[in-house]
Amino acid sequence: MKTNFINSIFVSITILLIAGCASMTQAPSTPPSATVRIREWSAAYYAQAETGKGTLYFRGQSHRFTISGGGIGGSGAQKVSATGKVYNLNRLSDFSGTYHGVSRGLTLIQGQMHAKLTNGNGVVMYLAGQTEGLASSLGAQAFEVNLTD
Repeated sequence: MKTNFINSIFVSITILLIAGCASMTQAPSTPPSATVRIREWSAAYYAQAETGKGTLYFRGQSHRFTISGGGIGGSGAQKVSATGKVYNLNRLSDFSGTYHGVSRGLTLIQGQMHAKLTNGNGVVMYLAGQTEGLASSLGAQAFEVNLTD
């Protein structure tokens, strides 16, 4: 019973914070350096584990990459299909690395997610996408992104 109460409080707080954090994950109106398409799977119970793959579209060429990582905040399991804009990418080699940031989303069968992620090279990804599953997320994340081609 105590666990259900804690989970209810956690979900309620998450919903309120999602509404308040909308501006943190919106991309600037300036043209991006590149775009991305990502498919990711995650599972969480206060801590998250995530894995996925994606395609970077940079200077007229496509480059495949993998994603692995985790974070704090959230519960449930979901599949994410997202697209995004990439800023401050001057060289392809700057794309790989560890990205840190915040994400928010709520999935009740189908939902939406938004994330802003920045790596050590100053590359910033703004992601928006559709989710499937049953999950809530709001919190800090860290992803390892590696180009595979």
